[in-house]
Amino acid sequence: TGVMMLDGSKSILECDPEISEAIDFVEYYLRGMLEMNLSEEVTWTPKGTVLVTPPWNFPVSIPTGGIFAALAAGNCVLFKPAPESVLSGWILVNMLWEAGISKNVLQFINCIDDPVGSQLIIDQRINSVILTGATATAELFMKMRPDLDLHAETGGKNALIITAMADRDLAIKDLIQSAFGHSGQKCSAASLGILEAEIYNSDH
Repeated sequence: TGVMMLDGSKSILECDPEISEAIDFVEYYLRGMLEMNLSEEVTWTPKGTVLVTPPWNFPVSIPTGGIFAALAAGNCVLFKPAPESVLSGWILVNMLWEAGISKNVLQFINCIDDPVGSQLIIDQRINSVILTGATATAELFMKMRPDLDLHAETGGKNALIITAMADRDLAIKDLIQSAFGHSGQKCSAASLGILEAEIYNSDH
């Protein structure tokens, strides 16, 4: 928690759920792969080497999700943290190594995005890339390497729908928290409120 506060200027209330989400990712991908392996009519083949490129604003949960998705499927992982949150990524990868994940299958690369990061994208030894970031970044990756196997979670337009039956005080609180939590710097930040007419036209 302290590292994320130092590294990404997150509050304690923002850090704690992120750690819980990282744990949930580990459980999710483990259980998902165990369930899929029960399927006798399907043959699974790892992609090879997967580059995980997370954003700066969730420096623990999102890279944990990408790393464990790739590892659970039998791949090797190159983990390149965002330049703005390298310390969080370094602490995370050290914990994973200490937990028993071999450095032969999980490696850490601290580098600037350009030119070193760009070289990683176009390197044919990288079989797949997991990106969480801007839509423009995903488009740039595909422009740099049109044959890239890219798994990208990019920006969105998120809405909070408030009906006449809603607890108005709670709805306002949730809308403000969603829009301005993490200073609004997250893909799930609500940027649109959709209100029923009774709410929209109300003076209260």
